Amino acid sequence: MNLLLKTLLMLSIFIQTASSFKIDPYPKGASLRETFSMNCLQMTQSQQMLKAYIMIGLKSKFQNPKKNLAKAIVDYDKRIYQIRDYFNANFRTKYDKKSFDKAIELWKKNKEILESEPSKERALLIKKNFLLMILKLLDGTKPLVSSELKLISLTGKLCRKPMEITIDYLIRMWGEEIKDYEKNTKIIIDKYHENLKELSTNSLNNQETFRLLEKAKKEFKFFEFMYNSKTKFIPSLLSKKADDNFLIIRSIKKIYNNKQAL
Repeated sequence: MNLLLKTLLMLSIFIQTASSFKIDPYPKGASLRETFSMNCLQMTQSQQMLKAYIMIGLKSKFQNPKKNLAKAIVDYDKRIYQIRDYFNANFRTKYDKKSFDKAIELWKKNKEILESEPSKERALLIKKNFLLMILKLLDGTKPLVSSELKLISLTGKLCRKPMEITIDYLIRMWGEEIKDYEKNTKIIIDKYHENLKELSTNSLNNQETFRLLEKAKKEFKFFEFMYNSKTKFIPSLLSKKADDNFLIIRSIKKIYNNKQAL
């Protein structure tokens, strides 16, 4: 990496937006669309918790991952039950309760591990459990998915892809090999572009969302550069870049939600 590019990347840590690692509270009187959106957010924020856990293991104090994770665990634990209660109260016979309950079981296992002293082995177990949990959360709400809600799900996938790349890279930095790392990272990169292209074709886009979609595409080049580079990247930069993508996609989703609510 040339000196100029390295300097620009380092500066980006400090000049871009603040940490996005905050567990949003479940809104009182939420609609199906809002609850479905919050359920998608749970999937991404599970990855943020894992990222914070790994950052603690790597002895990084960037954005105080230990403090953020401790608060996130409490807030996430409260919210996942509130979302399940909403589906129970309003769609008991229409959503897949068994899948959602299985997701909560996986969360309870990970909650206990997240509260323990970080280790590489535990990080891999958390990763495995969270990936299964995401699938169960998806299965749980699949019977309710409309074309409107499918769009929310798509933004969630775009939030998670850079998180997944970052988590695997950080685990490898910690000294643990990831099976089929290069192959799987290439798949994630390709899926990101595929999902971004699909999102750009929907009728809710306007001048601002097209600008943000282009920004997301440009920002994602960092992860492609990282994938092809032999240079080692510092954990704080990786963590921040993943959060930056999350904020961009969330801004897009907010515009879609506002337009759908009209």
